[in-house]
This record gives sequence, C-alpha cells and structure tokens, in this order.
Amino acid sequence: MVKKQLEIKHNSKLLRAISALQRFYFRPTFLGAENINPQKPAMYVGNHTIYGVLDSSILIDYLYNEHKIAIVSLADHMHFHIPIWKEMVKRVGGVDGVQAYARQAMQQGYSILVFPGGGREVIKRKGEAYQLIWKQRYGFLKLAQEFGYDIAPFVALGGDEVFELGFDVNMLLKQKWFNKILSNPKIGSFLRNGEVIPSIPKHIIPKRIPFYFKFMPRLSIDQIENMEDMIQFRDDLQQLIYAEIAALKVYRESDCK
Repeated sequence: MVKKQLEIKHNSKLLRAISALQRFYFRPTFLGAENINPQKPAMYVGNHTIYGVLDSSILIDYLYNEHKIAIVSLADHMHFHIPIWKEMVKRVGGVDGVQAYARQAMQQGYSILVFPGGGREVIKRKGEAYQLIWKQRYGFLKLAQEFGYDIAPFVALGGDEVFELGFDVNMLLKQKWFNKILSNPKIGSFLRNGEVIPSIPKHIIPKRIPFYFKFMPRLSIDQIENMEDMIQFRDDLQQLIYAEIAALKVYRESDCK
C-alpha cells in the first residue's frame, strides 16, 4: 500500500543532458506535433524499442522541454532495484509502474507515458523488431477510463535497428538445464521465467541510425462501455501503431535520400 504522497521529480536540465548525446548521435525527427496538447493531460501509449534507454529519454525530454508536458513514465520494477540508477529514473519523471503510483500521478494531473509491452518488449529477441508484446494487459486503459484521459498514440522508429543481436536468449531458454534452474520458484520469479534475460548484441556501440517519433491524434475512450469494447479498442490501437510504424518506415526512405 502507498502511504505517502508520491513525489514526482522532473529535472529539465538533467533531462536535456541525458538526451543530448542521443539527440546528437541519432538526429531525431518529430512528426505530428499538431496532435500534442499540453493543456489537457493524456496517456501516451506507444512501442518500446530494444533495451528501452536510447529513445525514451529523447521522447520525455522533447515533451517536457519543447511542449511543457511533465510526463510521468511508468517504468519496470527492475529499475528500482538498482542503486543510483533508480534515483536517475525518478529524476526524469519515472515511477515504479504499479497502479497505486499511476493513480497518484494522475490525481496530480500529470500525463502518463505507458509502454504496455513493459520489460518483455524491451528484452527483444531475434525477429521481434517493432513487435508489440502487450500480452493481455488492459490496466492502462482502465486507468485512463477512471480518470477520463484520452489515449495519445505515438510510434518510435530506429531504436530496434541499432543493435544486431549476437546471442539470442531463446537459445538459452531452450536448454533443459536452464529450464531446471528456472523451475526454482525464487529464481523463476526473479527472472520472470526468463523474460528479463536480455539477448546480447554483437557490438556495444549502436549503429548511427536516425530516430523518428510520430504523434497521432488523440483517441477518446468514452465509447468503452464493457470489456468487449475495451478488447476491441486495444486491438484497434495495436493495429494503428503497427500501421504507423510501417508508414514511418516509408517516410524514412524518402527522407533519407
């Protein structure tokens, strides 16, 4: 139970400093700025790219410093088990991604950044580039409905192409001896049955690929009246994001000529 008021920290200078190298290296392009409304909080929902650290800070920095949107990112629990790093995550507006904290942030009027794929979508394996691994998660939509937030869809392009995977964790998960280790309740729980084990890239220096971010028009959730409506809305949202990723790839081809 969360007993004290959640303190949201946004350090604009730190945000800009963290994203400065990424912005220089990946030369991000932002599209759809006309769909960004800083006057009304929303739930920003999009795809999470591999490792989740190369483009997230650029996105948060852009919304905060360019559009004055103090956005709270619902981060994976693992971030908050790492000393020093967890404080860094907090200072750029990250909170542990549990509903109690999300509710407190929304009660304070913050926009929310949600990657429904969570940690699993970050831990990409071979052949999973730009895949949405949302499982059966609907909590983010229920929260948006509870607080009357629109869904603000966006897509990120480039992040899933900067690393070529050398070791695919799927190979490890197929080993009987490793599955025996995972069968230990404590180990299996800590590693989430292997979901949080990353694949290893061939090179630690990412390729210098231009990043693109596109913000789509907001979607009202007023039409959601039951679970069937919610399932349909989420399915449509996924298909919208997939379609916009494909369209952004086409745009990139012409833009890079």
